[in-house]
Amino acid sequence: WATRNPFGLFVGPLGSFRHRRARRTPAFHTHQKRDPHRRQQEPQRLSALYQYHNAPEVAPAHGLEYDDHVYPHSDKFPAFTDTPAYDPTNYKGKHAFPNDNRPPRIIFGMKIRTFLLVSAVMLCVVVGAAVGGAVGGQSVRNNGLSMSGASSGASNETATSTAAATSTPAYAAATPTFAPSSGCANDTLFTSSYATGLTGPAAAGLNFTALCDVTNPLASAKANNLTEVYVYAFQDCIETCASYNYLHADRNCTVAVYQAAGSRPANCYVGSLTGVTANQLGTHPGIDVALLASS
Repeated sequence: WATRNPFGLFVGPLGSFRHRRARRTPAFHTHQKRDPHRRQQEPQRLSALYQYHNAPEVAPAHGLEYDDHVYPHSDKFPAFTDTPAYDPTNYKGKHAFPNDNRPPRIIFGMKIRTFLLVSAVMLCVVVGAAVGGAVGGQSVRNNGLSMSGASSGASNETATSTAAATSTPAYAAATPTFAPSSGCANDTLFTSSYATGLTGPAAAGLNFTALCDVTNPLASAKANNLTEVYVYAFQDCIETCASYNYLHADRNCTVAVYQAAGSRPANCYVGSLTGVTANQLGTHPGIDVALLASS
């Protein structure tokens, strides 16, 4: 005999045909134990949506039920809420949300606002120091220029009142504004400054007789030229010859010849010539001669 169960299956003494096929599956033999005295309980389907169809299906069993119930948050259907995903009222600025608990940005251990404030103060200090230094340096330079101008004016006045000198290049010797002069007193005795405090033989080579506008005795072939210099007075030329005798403690320099109109490098010539006297010299304008006086 066979009866139809509520699911439309014929059930006999040993269960339905489909159930008998499922019992022959080894998986159900290992996990289920049947009680021969108890009628096998047929698993219940949760929904009857797919009750009638002709496609292959797995035999119903406990743990293999198909649940086609729709839950509110099932992945088969999207969940809708009353609150929109974007609420313009919640937007209050860049990266601003209702409950923004993110930590503030830190730069060099300070918040952004503090860092900007400190940077602005430091920038003001640096700019102020630079401007103050520039103004102070300009003031110092102006003071220095004014002081140097005043000192140069005073020095110019002093130089003008004492002596006049023309500016020359650094590599050239300074040229005096006054020209050499003769200042010769004819046939007079000239005593050198080296003779001060000296008497006797020590002062013998320091006295000279000045002769004006005479010929040059050192032009003789017998003369011996010792040295030549450039001086501005006849007396300086005589002192040159006297200093030679004073330093060598002798009477080797006997003649000093001075030409006031002579040009550089020399206008004074000193040397030795024995036996020369004033009577032996001729006349020559512009040449002054000093002969060593006899003791």
